[in-house]
This record gives sequence, structure tokens and C-alpha cells, in this order.
Amino acid sequence: MKTLNLKLALILATVAVFGAGCGSSSSDNVTAPIINTGDVPVSPDGVYTSGGSYTADQKTAVFTPVSLEMMNNYAYLHPLNDPKDIAVTIDLQEVKNGRYAGSVKISYTDNGQRIVGTFKAGRHQNDNFSSLRDNDKLDAEFNRWFIINGKYYFSAYFQDAYGGLIVVFDNYVNQGDAQGTGVVSGAVYFRNFPQSYATQSPYRSCWYIYDGPYDCRAEAVTKKNAIYPANGYRKLGTFSGLSKAAVFNN
Repeated sequence: MKTLNLKLALILATVAVFGAGCGSSSSDNVTAPIINTGDVPVSPDGVYTSGGSYTADQKTAVFTPVSLEMMNNYAYLHPLNDPKDIAVTIDLQEVKNGRYAGSVKISYTDNGQRIVGTFKAGRHQNDNFSSLRDNDKLDAEFNRWFIINGKYYFSAYFQDAYGGLIVVFDNYVNQGDAQGTGVVSGAVYFRNFPQSYATQSPYRSCWYIYDGPYDCRAEAVTKKNAIYPANGYRKLGTFSGLSKAAVFNN
């Protein structure tokens, strides 16, 4: 009986460590066509107009939250008083085949302190375990450009210890100069993890977890079959005027 109990304990411990992304099958197939970086035109939506502005580093823009209430929902661990100078910084690097890793930072000043939330998608591939799905897939597999109704969009997953974040670029405007410099605009969506005593699997980001408190998947991002995410995500706010070349480091 002791041997049986020990085996059962080991099985339960293994499930807890790996999280709910178990099983040998792969994730949902991507339904939108693959777009390599070089295939994205200077103005993906085909609108060649001047406009837009960006900060000195060209990766940071003013961020306009939907509401103070939504900012408080996002920053639920420390209630906000009167956040000022809210900004978003997006820094991406191509891993391969038009997939982008990197970070998204939401920063603001409140009660005299500058607070920065950093969400990341890695450059690595998933570890290979027979008990887990999506072995060897890129962590940034779903972070890419796609097309809906002839217009180009970009959406991507990121996470920190407290929740998942999705960035969507839904507009791209040419600056009108000879180099074709363009700026991107879009929105940020968030989904906090529920409070849980369980720990997230060290082997998978939340968009590769299929059940439990650390599942942050959104079909619109995984399958690229819609522009904006649902699945419990809420719109945090919008931004405009980021330099495409600076954000994508190309």
C-alpha cells in the first residue's frame, strides 16, 4: 500500500509541475496564411497618407487607457490613485519565419513612483516532453502578421507573472518620405491570472497551457481568424505613432 501511495503521489506531482498543457497532440492549426517579414508591404492596409508621431526612441508611445477603472483592473495588486504619463514600449525581434519575440512595457507614474509592467515572449523553443503538447514549437509561434479582408494586421502574446497581454497593430500609416517610414497604431488587451496556490509550469508560456489558472489562450491570436481577442481578454487601451522599423528592429 505504501508503494502504491508513493506512485500515486509521484504521478500527481508530475501533473502539477507540467501544468494542464499535457497530451501528445499539437495545438490548433493556424488557419491564416503565413506571412514572411519581407512580404509585408510598406503600408499593409494600402493607405498611403502622412501623419503620426513618435518619441525619441521610436518604440515608446503615449498610451490611452479605456478608463481608470480598467487600469485598476489591470494593476489589481496595487490600486491606483491618479496615474500620469502612461506609455507603452514595444520592442520586437524576429526569431525566424516572421515570428517575433520581445517585450511590451506598460509604464506610468502614480503616487510619486514610476511603475513599469514588463511582459515577454521568448526566443526559445518549447522543451520536448512526451507528456506535453506543442513540443519544439517557438515560444513566439503566434506572434506574426496576418491578413483579414485584404488588410494586414499583427497580433502577439506576451506574459508576466500575473497575466497575459495581447498587442494588436490594426493600422499602419506611411510617413510620406522617400524611405517609406511608417508608424503603427493599435491596442493592448489583458487577462489577469486568477489567484491560485498552484505554480505555472516552467516549461510552457501561458498561451501553451490548455487548462487551469494559467491558460491565457485566445483563438483570435492563435488561429489569426479575427482581429481582436475575446476569451476573457479586456481592452486596456490604445496607442499610435510607433515607428514600425524601430519596433521590429529592421
